[in-house]
Amino acid sequence: MSNKNRQRGFTFVEAMIVTVIACSLMIVIQSLFSHTVKVTMKGQDNLDSIRAASQLFSSLRRDMLQFVSLSTGGARATIAPGNYEIPDTATFSTILTLKKQTDRITYTLVENGGKNYIERVLQTPSNPAPQRKLFGVPRMKDFGVIYLLSPNKINSLVKNVGQLLVKVTVDSEDTRFPSKEVKLTSVFFSDRLADSDWNYLDF
Repeated sequence: MSNKNRQRGFTFVEAMIVTVIACSLMIVIQSLFSHTVKVTMKGQDNLDSIRAASQLFSSLRRDMLQFVSLSTGGARATIAPGNYEIPDTATFSTILTLKKQTDRITYTLVENGGKNYIERVLQTPSNPAPQRKLFGVPRMKDFGVIYLLSPNKINSLVKNVGQLLVKVTVDSEDTRFPSKEVKLTSVFFSDRLADSDWNYLDF
């Protein structure tokens, strides 16, 4: 075999090696790119879930500014001094009612066609038709409220501090992600939630 043929054979083998290496690198790069895209999409999906819950919490915070009375459907619990955990026997309600001077606002978990969401219903004397607003469609999977009472001792004076705890579970229903649920909790404080102000609580 001549040197020219041997040189041609080596060139072919080298070309095959380069091709195999290039294909391997392309597979690795594609895998990394696919993983990056999936992580980015999951992050965006979780962000959408958090945004849905944040819109609900913002609406609740605005309605809590000037409420006259509040009802959690009987869901309430007392936390012992120095304890920050909710009792295991405590049960949450899926309905929250706020009354203002003339308005009545209700938040409730609604299921419609297998899809869950939070519905805010505003009833006013000037408008007989209830005004409805939906939150978390169709991401909202769970909604719970409870009134918590915590005795707070200052020197020899004991004042019961009330707070409203709201928890939500948001799920995107995207089957591409193995873990999809996002659970968030928000606590709302108000001087009117103290049990001494009995006229503000409607259980």
